[in-house]
Amino acid sequence: MSNKAIIKLHVIFWIVISSISLLNTFLYIGNALFVPLLISAIMGMLCNIITFYLFYFLVSAGKLNRKGVIFLVLFGLFYLSAAGFVFTFILYLPVAYYYSPSDPLNYTLANGFDSIYQVTAYLTIVSILGSLWKVSLIWYRNQIKQKETEKQNISNELAMLRAQINPHFLFNTLNNIKSLVKSIPSKAVYSVDKLTGMMRYMLYESSLESVPLGNEIGHINNYIDLEKIRYSDPDFIDFKIYGDYKDIPVPPLVFMPFIENAFKHGNKLKPAPGIIIKIDVLKRDINFEIKNFMKENHEAHDKNSGFGLSNIRRRLDLLFDKKYDLVIDNKNKTFTVKLNLIIS
Repeated sequence: MSNKAIIKLHVIFWIVISSISLLNTFLYIGNALFVPLLISAIMGMLCNIITFYLFYFLVSAGKLNRKGVIFLVLFGLFYLSAAGFVFTFILYLPVAYYYSPSDPLNYTLANGFDSIYQVTAYLTIVSILGSLWKVSLIWYRNQIKQKETEKQNISNELAMLRAQINPHFLFNTLNNIKSLVKSIPSKAVYSVDKLTGMMRYMLYESSLESVPLGNEIGHINNYIDLEKIRYSDPDFIDFKIYGDYKDIPVPPLVFMPFIENAFKHGNKLKPAPGIIIKIDVLKRDINFEIKNFMKENHEAHDKNSGFGLSNIRRRLDLLFDKKYDLVIDNKNKTFTVKLNLIIS
């Protein structure tokens, strides 16, 4: 909250309080007591403002501890005892001048202190309001600061997670290109073009908080096209998309770790389709599913795999909080991942 917004709140607060306080005096319009009561009400507002801001500025973040609270309580008791007497005298003085213009001071001392407990109680409420207002402001600023810190930590952590995920693309594709340079140069050039598109995506879009799902799917298609070079059967990879997906925002590379894992640990000897990928886009949900047959020595590979399931869950937690559902099924030599993302 900016300082201007805080000042506006204070101004509105005192306009409302002043209006309420002065309202009673207008009942005496036409009465000789109207002017004394109006002056008394205005002076009462000044006393309230002094008390409110005395405690408002007295409270600070550094004093919100045991010693600070004890000091504030002791100071409050002393202040209210003295201010209750002084302010009662001041507030009654205009009325006393009306009843006893020749000697208003003695008249006030003799008759004005019947309401000292009422004035002190009112000042106590005002002092508490001033203190609580400042405490609330400190709490609000701490919450904003904490959220900014958490946001920065999330950004840093997501950057680290991306750095752990991105190298897998390079390792897989560069090995493929190396094997194609001498045997099938045309496919090597094709692979370089696809890799260029992937690197452009990772360079310019993977660092963004979100990208259109159409861009993410384009990146997935580039990756799949590169992987298809290694397969003799073009139908081994079955990738289907349902729904209107182009402009829906998603975090970049959110599906790629699962896709990479399927290609890295999938069994290429199984009949087509050996890798099934499906993205189903609804109004507020994205359902991603990928299934692949596992290699015979999958468990041995899995211990050293770059899948990083804990990192992936952590990233999903940071990005979606509890607005996602991840189910991983590893049964009957088939590895299945189902990820449901709730898009707000």
